[in-house]
Amino acid sequence: MTVADLARNGRFAVLAIDHRDSLRAVLAPNDPDSVTSEAIVDLKRDLVAGLAEQATGVMLEPEYSIPQLLDGTLPPGVGFTAALEAQGYMADPEASPVALLEGWSVQAAADSGAAAAKLLVLYRPDRPHAIAQEEAAAEILSECRSVGIPLLVEPLFYALDDPTVRPQIVLDTVDRFAPMGFDVLKLPFPVDAHHDPDRARWAAACSEISTRCDMPWTLLSGGGTFETYHSQLEVAMASGCAGFTVGRALWGEAALAPPPDRPAVIADLIAPRLAALRDLVV
Repeated sequence: MTVADLARNGRFAVLAIDHRDSLRAVLAPNDPDSVTSEAIVDLKRDLVAGLAEQATGVMLEPEYSIPQLLDGTLPPGVGFTAALEAQGYMADPEASPVALLEGWSVQAAADSGAAAAKLLVLYRPDRPHAIAQEEAAAEILSECRSVGIPLLVEPLFYALDDPTVRPQIVLDTVDRFAPMGFDVLKLPFPVDAHHDPDRARWAAACSEISTRCDMPWTLLSGGGTFETYHSQLEVAMASGCAGFTVGRALWGEAALAPPPDRPAVIADLIAPRLAALRDLVV
């Protein structure tokens, strides 16, 4: 099945490279500030050049890839989603509600040619801060509706020390966000695979998401191993998931490879991985 066929069938095979602060931490964990903007742009250019033709879309952001990769690097016919959220949120997730990147807007995302906007919302349904996050996300959704651009929202838990509560946290999050009318939900796998390897419980949790969610939902990778993500996606797709939005679990080794070696790593390791994921979403 071609990329166009996947898209027509409502399937998502999305390459997520909208990382910014988190990418610096991956590339230089002891000194993130040492990573130059040019190095990040070059990495993203290599990833898009080597992989985007296999994807139904690419997640980009307005610091290192919009407009930098809109110079012909992104292949014709491959749409992109534009990230909206400001950075710095991981340091204190409850310091303030989610906000747009300074100097960026929903209108600017639409004007850039994005097929959709994306909003990451650090979220715990069991914390008082949840209400402020919901209100901020709803306001941004309203702006997207006014501009006429779809919104993919990623409500992502944080500071979850007890893996046994993860399924309920994810399901409660779906219960809060699905009725708000976002176009797509980008969700973490609802079970901690290392804590609970029982695929029957994985399937039950994913099926419960699909029951509670009346819009498409896609599976994010969360920086784990490719092998784990492949297993998770296999179960999720059999349980009503609409596809994947995959980041570092797919291309992490390419990010850490010396730049001269990167194209070969992408061609020999990362591209076959992406093809294997696509095989699961047909």
